[in-house]
Amino acid sequence: MNPLEATKNEVELQRPMMKTLVIHNADDVSFQQVWAVLGQAMHFPIQICRQIAVQAHRDGTADLFTASREVVEARLHVCERVASDVGCEQLPFSVRDA
Repeated sequence: MNPLEATKNEVELQRPMMKTLVIHNADDVSFQQVWAVLGQAMHFPIQICRQIAVQAHRDGTADLFTASREVVEARLHVCERVASDVGCEQLPFSVRDA
């Protein structure tokens, strides 16, 4: 075996663990608050913020962002901080495997 060839297990270990940031529906949070959080934290255009808010309301959750675990966790902290600044600390976010 060529020493430069990686086995399948080695390649999987080198690949970053992908995670997805998820927003959940919250009955006591207005659409405007969700739009404000997504616009400020994720820098999404208002049309995308509206679509995500409607999907989360309709389906219970909406995927926001998929990246490596470290990036998603950093973005989660930004979303939680912005939600606190906007006055809707009860807006629930979570992280799941992509």
